[in-house]
Amino acid sequence: MVQWEWDFTSREKKWMIVSGGLALALIVCLVWIWKQDETPKESAAPLTPYQPAEADASDSPDTAGEKNPWIMIDVKGAVKKPGIYRLDPESRVHDAILKAGGARSDADLDQVNLAGRLTDGKVVYIPKKGETLQGTAWMNPPADGTGGKININSATAEELQQLNGVGAKKAQAIVSYREENGPFQSIEEISNVPGIGEKTLEQFRDQITL
Repeated sequence: MVQWEWDFTSREKKWMIVSGGLALALIVCLVWIWKQDETPKESAAPLTPYQPAEADASDSPDTAGEKNPWIMIDVKGAVKKPGIYRLDPESRVHDAILKAGGARSDADLDQVNLAGRLTDGKVVYIPKKGETLQGTAWMNPPADGTGGKININSATAEELQQLNGVGAKKAQAIVSYREENGPFQSIEEISNVPGIGEKTLEQFRDQITL
């Protein structure tokens, strides 16, 4: 009888030890969780969509449709330093004259549109006093003794497009006619060119010479 009571007491002690260990472990876990909740957490940085850095325009290669960073202009006539100059695309005739050292004392600026816009590859001719130019002839280099007029027997298709009423198609027609028939013998003969009649001729008669 006594032995049985000892066995029961032993089992009870073992159970109490196990239960106590489990209770202690549970308490430790609860304390650890409580401590974790009290620890301040760093706020996560808000997510932002990826935005690639913009390339510096100065480092980007030229692409189709972009303007060239400059234009080349040939300045001739009554300027102090005639020559070919590089200018900003927004430059005006006045800027080209200044780039060429300014106008000479014998320059006749009244015949020139100083506010005229410039385009790449153009020629700006500043006439001298006493020299008469026709229309926009100051934007074309004058041949000797022609007063700034375009020689229809030697002008290129590009130069012929400076004439009033003459586009790329008509300019090429003039060149083709000249190649097939030889030099024009008179101003009126140019009206024989396909696409150029008397009405068109009258638009640029004062701008041409032989």
